[in-house]
Amino acid sequence: MALKIEGGRRSAPTRHVISLAAPRRPRRGMNTRAYTVGIVTSDFLLAWASLAIGLYLLSLVSRNPENRLSNFWVNYPHGTAFPLGIVLGMALAGMYRMSRRSPTQSTFTELQNYTMGVTFGGVLALALSYIAHHYAYYTVQVATQVLAAMTVAVFLLPIGHAVLRHEVLRQSPVRVLIVDRGEGVARFTTHLRLNFGIQVVGWVATTESLPPGALGRLSDLEQVIRDFEVDRIVIGSTGDFEGDHLAEYRRAMQLADVALVPRVFELVSWRSRLTELSGLPLLETVPPQMTALDRFTKRTFDVVVASVLVAVSIPFALVIAAAVKLTSPGPVFFRQERLGRHRRTFTIYKFRTMRIDRSSRREDADEVLDGLVPLHEARGKADDVERLTPIGGFLRRTGLDEIPQFANVLAGSMSVVGPRPFVTSESEPPSGWTARRFDLRPGITGLWQVSGRNELTAEELRQLDYLYVTSWALWWDIKICADTPRAMIRGLGAY
Repeated sequence: MALKIEGGRRSAPTRHVISLAAPRRPRRGMNTRAYTVGIVTSDFLLAWASLAIGLYLLSLVSRNPENRLSNFWVNYPHGTAFPLGIVLGMALAGMYRMSRRSPTQSTFTELQNYTMGVTFGGVLALALSYIAHHYAYYTVQVATQVLAAMTVAVFLLPIGHAVLRHEVLRQSPVRVLIVDRGEGVARFTTHLRLNFGIQVVGWVATTESLPPGALGRLSDLEQVIRDFEVDRIVIGSTGDFEGDHLAEYRRAMQLADVALVPRVFELVSWRSRLTELSGLPLLETVPPQMTALDRFTKRTFDVVVASVLVAVSIPFALVIAAAVKLTSPGPVFFRQERLGRHRRTFTIYKFRTMRIDRSSRREDADEVLDGLVPLHEARGKADDVERLTPIGGFLRRTGLDEIPQFANVLAGSMSVVGPRPFVTSESEPPSGWTARRFDLRPGITGLWQVSGRNELTAEELRQLDYLYVTSWALWWDIKICADTPRAMIRGLGAY
């Protein structure tokens, strides 16, 4: 399996003398002290901003005379302890260490940690305020004012971290090396490419022989890390984690950050929990069932979101409809039969993106797909480029062709987030675990949408659908909705 190396800076191979001392890791990008100082400074300044915004918002709802806006410049200077408490609280919650370690943090998945850090910070701020009052007769800060500032800080601090992280990754992308037997390299590369600031330099094979495209074998791992200036290692399917192999991984951890893909990652979702039993790490999965309350919550979420988006998108939909009609002959909408919940068929609606003169070919393939070939190859998506209307490519890349599907959501045949809506002839008869995808309504977006779309194979789509259905949570739907615009803008797998 050949893998294109991005930005490889390898010259003539050099052999480094391996000393008995622990190797030292070079400091680059997010691993520098300057980055940590920047995060701490950002939190300190944004804590002051959160206090100001919190005092203003509190003045709008509070009846306490002390919280009036006319007293702003009396209350604001008394909040000196709040920024100090926030920085200490974030440090206690491990947020600065975590920010340096992970280049792919998500505001949604880390919001609990931010909330914990801000909560610690608020408590410390009140404690510092009382200590200052006791020993220096400093004015005690009002608890409701601290609470208002904390509420704002929970949302403001993650934005500061995200902006700073984006700028650092823009200047110094994280160079990633994959360690794998070979089967998972293409899939892991697809997922890594979805994240800004990630540069895959290649992969190291754990097999006895050296496969085509690999940079080396596991015994060469330390040398490859040095030669290609690797910042992070992703360990996939490797087989052996004992003996000499384990020693290689331990030594590599001194030179780069290490992340492991769980051996049964097809069963692991973000709701899975890492625990321990007398020192033995355990990764607990979630029960693969949805309750009646879960289904009611999901349907309520669908109706609310779809209603809002339909109202907001009406002007854009009218413009798109006019553009489709004026730029190519044929109907405005594309209609097709798809499989929904419990394999019931329904008609899906999209804005037409293909020329009508070749309508004998549908906008999606109608054969059962090879589970090991990416969809864009199995469906011959490259041939579709010449069939696109003048605005068809733009509509597909941005996902705007799917706006009419919100009518499907309101009608109850689709969901905002869900499994992929398969064409009837693409879907094998329900059997075993793959049939679980039909337990929920198909979605306009979903794990498949934010994980690579047509860059994925049919087998990978089945696994993602199963994982979504058996691990559903409302917060996951919200996170997928938040990640969808990024996938649309990047256009990965859009054809």
